[in-house]
Amino acid sequence: MWGWLAGPFVDAWLKLYPDDRIGARAALDGLMADLNEAGVGTLSEIFDAEPPYTARGCIAQAWTVAEALRSWILTERADRRGNQN
Repeated sequence: MWGWLAGPFVDAWLKLYPDDRIGARAALDGLMADLNEAGVGTLSEIFDAEPPYTARGCIAQAWTVAEALRSWILTERADRRGNQN
């Protein structure tokens, strides 16, 4: 799985379930676990689709980091304001 696809997944989740910020954020759990692995503080390029979701490819992929951060902030804002917009 390409890590950056977590961002569009979170967007789609919030369109279908606008009141489920926790569910949307759960899509980022596996990525956040990778922050303390190979490239500490960054995210890998791709991950296995099956547990334990082993990281593969390059250890520091900018678009994976960008989408994870964008999605994290999006779900945090939704929590603070009480809605998903």
